[in-house]
Amino acid sequence: MIALSRGRSVGRQSALMWLLAPILLVLAGSAAAAKKKEETRSIEEVRVEEFEFDIPRSARVLALETLSDQADQIMVGYLSGSHQEEGTLVGPLKGRFTLEGALRVLLRSSTLHFRWIDATMISVEAPGAAPAPLPGASLPGTGLRPSSFDVAPGLPEEVLVLGWPIRDLSLSVSPVVVMDRSDLDAVGAPTLSEALRNLSQTAFTRPEGYRASGAQYAEMRGLGADSALVLINGRRTLPSANSIAASAFDLNSVPITAVERIELVLDSASAAYGTDAIGGIINIVLRDKISRPEINARYGAADGGAQQERMTFSGGINQDKLRGVLVLDYFDSGSLRGYERALWRNQDYTRFGGRDFRSLSSDPGNISALAGNLPGLDRPVASVPLFDATPPVTVADFQSTENLENKESLLKYSSVVPEARRLSVIASAATEIAGRLALSADVLYANRQSTYQFAPPLLFSMPVPASNAFNPFGTTVLAHRLLAEYPPQYQFFDSDLLRSVAAVRGRRGRWDWEVSALYSKEETDTWVANLLDLGSVASALASSNPATALNPFTPGAMAEPDLLRTMFAPRDVDMFASEGKQLAGFIQGPIYNLRSGPVMTVLGGEWRNESVATADEGAAAFDRNRDVVAAFVQLRVPLVGEATKRPWFHELSFSGGTRWDHYGGLRDVVRSQLGLAWKPHPSLKVHLSGSGSFRPPSLYELYLPQLSTVARVNDPTRNELAVVRLTVGGNDELRPSTAKSYTAGVVFTPETATNWKLSANYWRIDVRNRALALPPQLVLANEAQFRGRITRDSDGVLRSIDASRTDVGGANLAGIDFGVKADVLTDRGRFTPELSLTWFDKYQAQDIPNSVAMERVGVASQLGSILEWRAIFSMRWSRGPYGLAGVARYTPSYDDAIAGVRVGREVAAQTQLDVHASLNVGRMVPRSSPWDDIKLWVGISNLLDAPPSFAEVGDAAGFDLSQGDLKGRSWYVRFDKQF
Repeated sequence: MIALSRGRSVGRQSALMWLLAPILLVLAGSAAAAKKKEETRSIEEVRVEEFEFDIPRSARVLALETLSDQADQIMVGYLSGSHQEEGTLVGPLKGRFTLEGALRVLLRSSTLHFRWIDATMISVEAPGAAPAPLPGASLPGTGLRPSSFDVAPGLPEEVLVLGWPIRDLSLSVSPVVVMDRSDLDAVGAPTLSEALRNLSQTAFTRPEGYRASGAQYAEMRGLGADSALVLINGRRTLPSANSIAASAFDLNSVPITAVERIELVLDSASAAYGTDAIGGIINIVLRDKISRPEINARYGAADGGAQQERMTFSGGINQDKLRGVLVLDYFDSGSLRGYERALWRNQDYTRFGGRDFRSLSSDPGNISALAGNLPGLDRPVASVPLFDATPPVTVADFQSTENLENKESLLKYSSVVPEARRLSVIASAATEIAGRLALSADVLYANRQSTYQFAPPLLFSMPVPASNAFNPFGTTVLAHRLLAEYPPQYQFFDSDLLRSVAAVRGRRGRWDWEVSALYSKEETDTWVANLLDLGSVASALASSNPATALNPFTPGAMAEPDLLRTMFAPRDVDMFASEGKQLAGFIQGPIYNLRSGPVMTVLGGEWRNESVATADEGAAAFDRNRDVVAAFVQLRVPLVGEATKRPWFHELSFSGGTRWDHYGGLRDVVRSQLGLAWKPHPSLKVHLSGSGSFRPPSLYELYLPQLSTVARVNDPTRNELAVVRLTVGGNDELRPSTAKSYTAGVVFTPETATNWKLSANYWRIDVRNRALALPPQLVLANEAQFRGRITRDSDGVLRSIDASRTDVGGANLAGIDFGVKADVLTDRGRFTPELSLTWFDKYQAQDIPNSVAMERVGVASQLGSILEWRAIFSMRWSRGPYGLAGVARYTPSYDDAIAGVRVGREVAAQTQLDVHASLNVGRMVPRSSPWDDIKLWVGISNLLDAPPSFAEVGDAAGFDLSQGDLKGRSWYVRFDKQF
């Protein structure tokens, strides 16, 4: 159970800052010493230092030039004397290596060797070549002999280092998409959700202001916020406290400045992590090595607001048996209001052929009759007169306005981008304590605050009795008014997340093992400010005393300020909490050696307890938890390997896995996965896989208390408006969602200097028993299928509707992911063009039992529009200290719709273009210069300031909230400095 508490944020932040302050002072104080030490370091120290390399397949002479650039400008002289050696294609090389380790890969199968000149220079030479110095180099006697080039057989030229403990990726045939630190920097993404927009597999993304909390989710394949399994350093996350209703992890919990890379497995094959990954796996790998302290500063804005300010300090320690990282990040985002955008400044969408969404609750407002016309007038509605020469207001004053209606665009007060602040602390440490035994721990703390503004309080169809001291009509009428005399309302969110992990891992013989413990807890407080007490408002509207009555019949303030202040409702703070504990362990290694290679297996298990709690007066309170016990096994069998290859069978491997899960209160579940990988040619890989998934209902869906309220609905059976008792909430009889996934694809990497990579991946996902919250009108429109949820009296009059969650939903979707990428190193720089495209063949959704599934491809939907295809093209260029990157995102036209019914209008196709530039000043100045180790970035998103197209699917918003964004063009500048 979770203990909810108030006033926790200040205490927790203070404790953390006192804990981390000594670490920060030590790291900052040692910066100058570290810099000085680096300038005088020895060859022995440089030899063991690791660098991050990303070298495309290219001619050896160009590859060594790139190696020098990426090895912190350690000079590499190439004295081969052979054009054949220079032009030999080598690489690609990607990952973290020492300089000598990288050279062993690039010089393999050659007669070349290397030797150190000094700690800043290394020479690559042919046998018998004279030991000529490099230009400007000295030749101190080092006593070092040339390095050996005996490379272990089977070492791949392309090395991709995946973050520990992604233990099952090596056993999976599924394609893996990696966005590393250089990719994230190149596209200038300020948040993880912004980075995921550059993946074509992200079917849609929501704007920053779509949710009042500012939460952003990974909605892969359009399957929903809770369908993708999000991991941090290979360990699962829990639903965020501000997202309990969605049962999803808020990506804004993790600052992008602390992320080393993002790894994505785009199917549900994951016996090791949980078969609830219906929409795939997203693994956020945090930085685990920072060689030198650095400061990062960023500022950006959009037209009219949305300023972004970020300050980040990163430091670490790197010793033979001890490694540690500390990242402190502060991020502040200013608000952007609706009145800054024409679409929300005027919600009269008839100019686009749509509806007028302006509200009668305006300033000054309108008066309407309960039934028929207003007394003394010929119309049911009249606007409040703007001017009255003979107070008080009379019926005669309304006769001049009976043909007029005052209307207000309420969204102009709302946040396009909510105001937000986040303070994050990420710390990790790892140490080797004995031979092959290591301990590690990491902590993530984040305090987030978000403020979403909307219109001032409203009188919306509020009855004004005849007793009102200012009522000129002598009968009860309805008042519609925007109370501009009050400040705007806003909803405030304050969240605290603390996540910690401790692990011990080791190696015995050829087997790796790990045991880990995880604890995570997040609490969110939320309240609405400037909310009126409707009881007090109703009393004031009924008052016959002018001193205590509200006057909605005249422009200007409805009462004196002292009276208005008495009508504020007391603050009601709702609290939400999410907590989890996990113990997990695994062993991995070979169980049998075949001629084609070792048979690898992973055996593991876990226990976890997950809890959610709410203290919400509106939706009642609950506190629930459940235990989960699981065990899994994965196997990879190399059927054909290096020693047994033959024509058309250079490699062939089979992989499989099975997972058993026991969820408290639910039946035991066993799900399996199978995969086959085949290389008919060294440049061509074919893969096939299939798996079963299982997602239990969330605790929120199961145990959210059911509430009953009175609602008005249109009864299609009797064609009348009915007042009914409406039940909403959870359902403890929900069944788990199940899914089957199939993928088949090819990857072609021809042996060319342009380093092309072409891929096509067919995928299909069938989902059953999706939990849904059904709209009451949908239940009534399909009464035959929902008879148990509808009650009528003996005369057939509608009395009640049960709209609590149900598990009748399903989806059948399929498509193809295409990818083309090249990495070309020339005398004019390195060019990296890339095109990714996802085509949806079908997305058939079934939300009603025994009904025909609805095709959602190409049709606008409030659940998220699924477009026929989505294309993203990027081009990156770098040369020496300079870098440029451009990203174009194209969305085709599709049919506008209301509630799934086409309205005969197309939402226009749109292209958004982002451009970014970088300058590494440190490569242009001497190392002793104060400008050394400085990097600058500048970028513009949505360069052409393309506004979202009008779409009725957006209802009052006026645009598709899954494909458009009102933020418009934005820009940023960034400064990095290492010490």
